[in-house]
Amino acid sequence: MRFMKGQRLALVSPWVLAAACALLSLIIGVFAVNNYQREKRLMTDVLLERGMTLIRFVTSGARASFLDGAREGLVPVWQWSENVQEILGRAAEHPGVHFLALVDSSGKIVATSASAEVDTRIDKETLEFIGSIDQKSHDQGRFRYRIGGRDNSTAFQVAALFVPIGQRPIGLQGGPPMDGSKRGGQGMMGRMMRHHLFPPEWIDELERVSQQKYIILVELDLEQFNRAVRQQLLQIVILSVVLLLVGVGGWLSLLTLEGLKGSQSRLSRIKAFRDILISSLPVGLIVTDSEGKILLCNQFAEQMASVVENEVVGAVPESVLAPALAQALDDQQIATAGPVQKEILLTDVKGEMRTLQLHSRSVVDSDGTSAGVMLLIQDLSQVKSLEEELRRSERLAALGKMAAGVAHELRNPLSSIKGLAILLKSRFQEKSSDQETADILVQEVERLNRSIGELLDYARPQKLNKDNIRPEEVVHKAVSLIRIDAESMGVMVKVLMEDNLSLLSADQDKLNQVFLNLFLNSIQAMEQGGQLDIQVMKQGRNILFTVKDTGCGVNKEDLSRIFDPYFTTKPEGTGLGLAMSMKIIEEHGGTMTFQSEPDLGTTVVVTLPCK
Repeated sequence: MRFMKGQRLALVSPWVLAAACALLSLIIGVFAVNNYQREKRLMTDVLLERGMTLIRFVTSGARASFLDGAREGLVPVWQWSENVQEILGRAAEHPGVHFLALVDSSGKIVATSASAEVDTRIDKETLEFIGSIDQKSHDQGRFRYRIGGRDNSTAFQVAALFVPIGQRPIGLQGGPPMDGSKRGGQGMMGRMMRHHLFPPEWIDELERVSQQKYIILVELDLEQFNRAVRQQLLQIVILSVVLLLVGVGGWLSLLTLEGLKGSQSRLSRIKAFRDILISSLPVGLIVTDSEGKILLCNQFAEQMASVVENEVVGAVPESVLAPALAQALDDQQIATAGPVQKEILLTDVKGEMRTLQLHSRSVVDSDGTSAGVMLLIQDLSQVKSLEEELRRSERLAALGKMAAGVAHELRNPLSSIKGLAILLKSRFQEKSSDQETADILVQEVERLNRSIGELLDYARPQKLNKDNIRPEEVVHKAVSLIRIDAESMGVMVKVLMEDNLSLLSADQDKLNQVFLNLFLNSIQAMEQGGQLDIQVMKQGRNILFTVKDTGCGVNKEDLSRIFDPYFTTKPEGTGLGLAMSMKIIEEHGGTMTFQSEPDLGTTVVVTLPCK
């Protein structure tokens, strides 16, 4: 459970880190855009205020000059624009000012800081820009600004309404307008002042001028604006890079930490798996290091050598192991004579004499230096017992002789191959192709071992350990073993048994083997589900066991061969199950009959004599 939780965390963590990085990038982006926009707004406000100040200066100067000239009669009424041009020229002397002009509604330049452009017309884009000013508005609609200059040049333009006298453009001065209206309570007073201060021709000119739309256009240098924006962009880029580096560094640190934790977890799992694998090996394993001290001793070796791992690890073999085992771990002898393979007799932890086969060889590292000795201990007691039993048997037929030869010639090498394959598997990387190859080798060796074992069981005489047993106990035990398989395949098992059945004089283990084989065959024949009926009844001096299924059945041409050795209709069967069952029943003095119809099912009747 803890391993699965670690896997889920390992899968979730990269997404969490990616989300954190995306959030950090979003924050940096929003921060950068806000700073950039704020800097642009500040610089725009500065340039706008500067342009408006120049417009106020021109308006105030023109008004003062106009009033003085009108009162003293020094300036002809039609030359008021020349006074404005003079003031524009003085205003253009301020640093950062490109151009100032007084433009009428048609786009004609009435006065300008560049005298050569008087009576010329402004470009179409600038005319559209100043044309958006509303003469009747009393708010900010009476001035405009934009980033752009004449003839698509780069500049900052500010434009506002201009009236020589009697009107004040909103936004240029803080006082109320003096445009002849009654706003501010000065309309009547303004008209009285103009009649007393100005000659009639000036008043006519003022009326004419007031009816026209004049615009003051100021064009400022954008270098200061662009320089500030560039500096702000540079600061934003530097800060963003720093934040991104910090974020990426944190991400990489987390990934490194996650990878380290994952490596430690995998290493722990590999070590745990290695320990389980070594302890589960069907052969004993004792390993010494380069100093000759015991480094490892698995569970099977503990049983064979009558020792405890915790007591022998770190000790020299001569002090804790039997002399025969200690001699097999002699590094110098192995280096001189090569790998050692021999059989010994040794008393195990239960006090039983065991025939052990020892395989010892040096463990050499990549430099060719001996890193220790590996000793494999294989228990040959069962094999020796089988060999002895086969030698004592005189009634084996040709199949029995062949089985003895096969067991003698193949079982030992197959066991060695299996042990070495399991050992090699533990050294290969988990889930690698080499480990899969080792798994296949182990499985094939086990399959061959099973085939050899089944062949031996069929060929050699069976020694029955008869006892008085109840028929229902045999059936119930076999049913309990196959119930899970039956439920998983959708097979319903129904048992019908008579009361007060007689006892059987039989080998209970052998009968369990027979009925377990029959029940499994029936379940495997019902891949799509079905019903397995088991009936036990007494008939005369016999007990009848009837096993009926609703499976696929057996073809008629195969019915006569179903009890032949190695005949099977299943892809994974060995063909010895029914043959062994028939042999066991016959050795108990009973019979077995087999009836089957394709697609309808099979019925097997076992008859055993009761006591």
